[in-house]
Order: sequence, then structure tokens, then C-alpha cells
Amino acid sequence: MSNRQLYLAIVGALLVVVGLLALWFPVYLSQYDHYGIQIACGRGFSADLSQATEANGNGLVAQCGTALLLRRLWAIPAAVLGWLILAGVLATWVHAKPSAEESSRFWELGRGQHIARSTVQTGQF
Repeated sequence: MSNRQLYLAIVGALLVVVGLLALWFPVYLSQYDHYGIQIACGRGFSADLSQATEANGNGLVAQCGTALLLRRLWAIPAAVLGWLILAGVLATWVHAKPSAEESSRFWELGRGQHIARSTVQTGQF
């Protein structure tokens, strides 16, 4: 694996982690309800608009919808792009041809084992 592939794998993994964490953390509005609690809109995975509905009705519900949409708008593509980068790096790593040094070592090991096996079977040294 080359340094370029390693760096791409790290970037891909970071994008996946950042995207999934962004979807997992709750989304808040900058406004507060009548109890002084910041209005939560839910998480990127699911919306919870009950607090926004109780606080001000449709105005805050629409703002929560927009806040969730904006979070999902960048978090989902970031996670998907990270997965695509990781899949591409893994595919090129798995299907890469071995270097000349690795190839020669493989044949040397194979030849040496074959000779040792035939010597033991025939009893000739």
C-alpha cells in the first residue's frame, strides 16, 4: 500500500466518522422555549419536533426542519463520500499486483518447499 492510498484511507475514514457523528449529535435552534431550555429538533437520523411545536407552533417547526435539512445536506454526502473513498482504496489494494520483490520471494519459497518435500518423500539427500 502506497502512502497515497494510506492518506486516502485516512481521509475516507475521517469523512465517515465526521458524517456519522454529525448525524448522531442533536440539532438545536438558537432560540429557547418558555422554560429557558434551548429548542432541540432531534438528530440527523430522526426528527423530534415536539419541543418546537409546544414552544411556538409552526414557526419553530419550520426552522427545525430547515436546521435538520442543512445538517443532513452535508453530513450524509460526507459519510457516503468517505465510504466510496474507503471502498476504492480497499479495491485497489486487494487487486494490486505484487511487486517484483514480493513475486520473486513467493516463487523462491514455493520452489524451496517443493524441493524439500520431494527430497523427504524419495529419501534422497
